[in-house]
Amino acid sequence: QADKEKSAEFYKRAAMQGHVDGRHNLGCDEVQKGNYGRAVRHWLISAKMGHEGSVENIKKMFVAGVGTKDQYMEALRGHQAAVEEMKSHD
Repeated sequence: QADKEKSAEFYKRAAMQGHVDGRHNLGCDEVQKGNYGRAVRHWLISAKMGHEGSVENIKKMFVAGVGTKDQYMEALRGHQAAVEEMKSHD
């Protein structure tokens, strides 16, 4: 239990500093706690930062009836915008 709490704290710190994987992992932690709404909110942020796994997780939540179509569409649009932004810097 202490290890899970410690890892969650590291994920939180990383997320607050803009680390996309940390934000994604916070969403995964929230799912394990049963906080699906919070999980989707974390994944929306990381999807908009270009994290493909977050988009997939939001899609799974939508298919399961937990997330909304609007959330999934927002994740897709945000992810695509992030990908395009990264391409424009090449």
